[in-house]
Amino acid sequence: MIIDLFFISILIGISIGIIGGGGGILFIPALMYYNLSFQQAVAISLFLNSIPNALPGLYLYYEKGHFNFRIASIVTIGSIIGITIGALFVTKNYIDIKILYRIYTFILALTTVYMLYYYC
Repeated sequence: MIIDLFFISILIGISIGIIGGGGGILFIPALMYYNLSFQQAVAISLFLNSIPNALPGLYLYYEKGHFNFRIASIVTIGSIIGITIGALFVTKNYIDIKILYRIYTFILALTTVYMLYYYC
């Protein structure tokens, strides 16, 4: 299991470096496949989004002039507020696990439709 997750993480890391996302879309189902709970998978995904995934990629994009600090600051503040509210809903069990799965599935489907419609 550990070796599988390591190699899956490399592939997902490549995806994150290319398209800038993948933690929630790719890591969560992969971790749940290995019998982690939804909450455990989200916690690991949040951890990865904090520093380990962000800094190497951010540096390379910054170096090429693709980083706008002003916009990133605004988005960061909003994201921190949203993540805190969302995490409270889940950790305080305000949202049933089946509803979480439905919300996650809806977001994945919506992302798929958006990507297909606008980019393919």
